[in-house]
Amino acid sequence: MRWLVFLLPLLAASFTAKAFAQSVDDVVREHVSEELEKKPKREEKPKHEDKTERKPAKKPAADSGTKLEAEPVPEPEPVPQGPPLPQRIFGDNWRFDIQFGVGYRGWFPQQYPLVRVQAGSYYIWNIDLKAKLFKFLSLRRGYYESNGFSGPRTEEAAVAAQVGSYVPKAAWLLGVIGFPLFKIWEPIIRYEARAFHTEADPERPVCVVTPDVADDLSLCDRSRNPLRMTSSFETLVIGVRYDKSKDPSAVLAQRDTKFPPITFGIGLMQYRKPYQVTINNNTLDDLLFDGRFRGAGLAGGIEIAGGPDKFHVNADVQVGLGEVKLLQGLTLNSLAPEDWLIGYVQGNVTVGYHWPIWRAAPTLMFVPQVTAGGASFFFFKAVQKEGEEADAATANWDFLWSVNAALVLSL
Repeated sequence: MRWLVFLLPLLAASFTAKAFAQSVDDVVREHVSEELEKKPKREEKPKHEDKTERKPAKKPAADSGTKLEAEPVPEPEPVPQGPPLPQRIFGDNWRFDIQFGVGYRGWFPQQYPLVRVQAGSYYIWNIDLKAKLFKFLSLRRGYYESNGFSGPRTEEAAVAAQVGSYVPKAAWLLGVIGFPLFKIWEPIIRYEARAFHTEADPERPVCVVTPDVADDLSLCDRSRNPLRMTSSFETLVIGVRYDKSKDPSAVLAQRDTKFPPITFGIGLMQYRKPYQVTINNNTLDDLLFDGRFRGAGLAGGIEIAGGPDKFHVNADVQVGLGEVKLLQGLTLNSLAPEDWLIGYVQGNVTVGYHWPIWRAAPTLMFVPQVTAGGASFFFFKAVQKEGEEADAATANWDFLWSVNAALVLSL
C-alpha cells in the first residue's frame, strides 16, 4: 500500500490542474447536475401494531332519581369604559400616527464550509408615519430606519443604501400607499428596501469569480482576502387590500369586525450578497460569487388584531419563480438541467403590543415589537413523471430579524 502514498498526491495535482483549465460554466454546470440528479434516501418508518387491549367503557351509574339544581350565577356588573382610543385632535378628516423608535436589526446569511459570511447587525433609530387624508388617500406606512444618515440609494434602481466602505451603516426604507376609492377594496403599492454591510472571509484561498477569469479558471488567483460589499434587500408589492371594517383607516383604530384585513397581488424582490453555489448543503467551495437573487410571483398579507391595549400580528409572503445571477450573462438557472426550475419564497412576521401611556387627546402609546423573516431559493422539477415523487433542492436561504421599541403619538 505504500505506492498509494506517492500516487494520490500526483493524481490530486493532475485533477486540480485540469479543473483550473475549465470554464466557470463547466464547473458549476457539473456540480448542479450531479446534486440535482441525486435521489435522496428516504427512511421507512417501521409499522407498530397496537396490541393493547381496549377495555370497554364503563356505563354511567343509574339515575337515583335525585335532581341537583345549579345555583344561578350573578352576572358581573359592567365595568365603565372611557372614550374609545386613540383620542385625536384634528377630527376624522385628518388623522396621523407619528412614531419614533430605537431597536436592533440583523441579517444571518447562509454559511458555507470554507467561507464565513457576516452581515452587520446594527443599533438603529426609526421614524414611522401613518396618515388618513379625507377619504381618497391613505399613507399606510412611511418608514425610514438607519444607524447613520445615508439614505437607501444605489446604482441599481434604488435597490438599497450605499452604506459606505469604511463605516458600516444599515438603512431601511418602507412605503405603503393606499387609495381607498372603494368601500372594501383598496389598491395599494408597497415598497421596501434594506441594506447591510457584508463580508465573506475564506478559511483557505478561493477564487473570487469575475468576468475576466470566467472562461478559464486557471487564470484566477486564489486568495484569502475578504470580499466586502453592500448587501441589499428590496421588495415591491402591487395589489389590493380587502377590509370589511366600516372605517378601513390606515391609522390606528378600534376595529369593528372579526375578519382581519388581507392583501394580495403581484410581488417582486431582489437582493445581493456573497454566494457559493450550494445544492442541498453540498457546496462548490472553490468559487466565490457576487450573487444577485431575483424573484417574481404572487404576494399576500394579513393583519391580525391590533389597536390600543391589544397585540397585533402582521404577516406578508411572496411565492414565485426566481433567478440566481452569478455573473453578467450567467445565471444558475441556465446551468441547471432542462427540467429543473428555480422557485423562491420570501416573507416576514411582526408581533407587537400597543400600550397606552396617555389616554387623553392626543393619545401616546408605547409599542414593543419583534420581526422575523427572510427568503429561500430552491430548485424544483417543472414536470413530474407519473408515479414520481416531487423533488426540491435548496439553493440558498437568508434569515432577517429585528427588535424595536417605539413611542406613537396619535393626532
